[in-house]
Amino acid sequence: MRIISVISYPFLPATTGGEICTAGLLNELSKNNDVTAFTVEPYKNGYEYQTGKTDMVYAMPFNASRYYNFSLIGKLKKLVKQKEVSWILFEQPWFGWLIVWLRLTTKNKIAVRSHNIEYLRFKSMGKWFWQILYMYEKFTYKSAHLVFFLSEIDQQKAIYEFDLKPANTLLTPYGVSYDKQPILSNTQAISNLKHELNIGANEKMILFFSTLSYAPNYDAVNFIIDEIYPRLTKQGLTFKIIICGKGLPDGIAQKITNTEHIKYMGFVDDINLYVDAADIMLNPILSGGGVKTKAIDTLARNQRVISTQNGALGIDKNVCGDNLIVVDDNNWDDFANAVVQYINQPKDIPDAFYKMYSWSNIVTNLVSKLQ
Repeated sequence: MRIISVISYPFLPATTGGEICTAGLLNELSKNNDVTAFTVEPYKNGYEYQTGKTDMVYAMPFNASRYYNFSLIGKLKKLVKQKEVSWILFEQPWFGWLIVWLRLTTKNKIAVRSHNIEYLRFKSMGKWFWQILYMYEKFTYKSAHLVFFLSEIDQQKAIYEFDLKPANTLLTPYGVSYDKQPILSNTQAISNLKHELNIGANEKMILFFSTLSYAPNYDAVNFIIDEIYPRLTKQGLTFKIIICGKGLPDGIAQKITNTEHIKYMGFVDDINLYVDAADIMLNPILSGGGVKTKAIDTLARNQRVISTQNGALGIDKNVCGDNLIVVDDNNWDDFANAVVQYINQPKDIPDAFYKMYSWSNIVTNLVSKLQ
């Protein structure tokens, strides 16, 4: 199958959840299909290996005008003819006008892959323009032949809110590269990391990681400092909280400096080592839309996640066993109690998790739908 993927944002090197999701799909899809990415210049060159056999075409300007740049019509039309593609896959719903033009002037099938229900994400963040976004998002999805969603909640919400035909939608979750439980970091590497972090033999390592320049994520750091940390301290738990991720605002970083048992590491090269070394992961998210990809990445490595309801939206709890513990939003007493209750419990992610979230299964279902 010949496919062009239109991606309107730089995603290489893939470090954030959305970028990793985009690169992961291209990597798996290109194993058995002819895939071309029509996109903007990467953050850095030399990371094309993250997209597997995908042919990368950097033909879109990276500025705000790209979303109303009519020169893209000619560029994309030329590429479609050259590649003789049958499907054009748009990442996210921002090119509704271009989708309509393609449907009117070509015989190609059009699909859109939703990362979030965008209007709900901006509504939850208090943005005034969410109603305008609702109308444009509905227009875009109804203009496509197929729409893919990262979670069943988003899929059902979009079918209802945007009046989509269920047969024209498909669940394509955020994927992981594992088909079964992976081999975890070796004990010596974990021991060295804990020594570097000054975590004693009797201390528990509690982890939170994310892209911390995004408001819902740095708000979560504030919740950890102001709400969760003092409650854990009162319960007598001996612990250190490790926070990883780039972009944390200076004011919050300073609060961490003034807090004895919390350490901010910034961006780390090997987050998997931190996940494997931790005793438990926190996911105290209260706003923002879409699936929290860091939780899925953590679960995939057989680590336990304590999450708010919002933080667990879109994750199929039925395939997570006791590795995903969900408490009510803003109930910090229950959140801290769950940490204490489960931090010493054995972990065992079910095989069903990998059947749901492995890229190989996701792409098999996606290609079947396109065919």
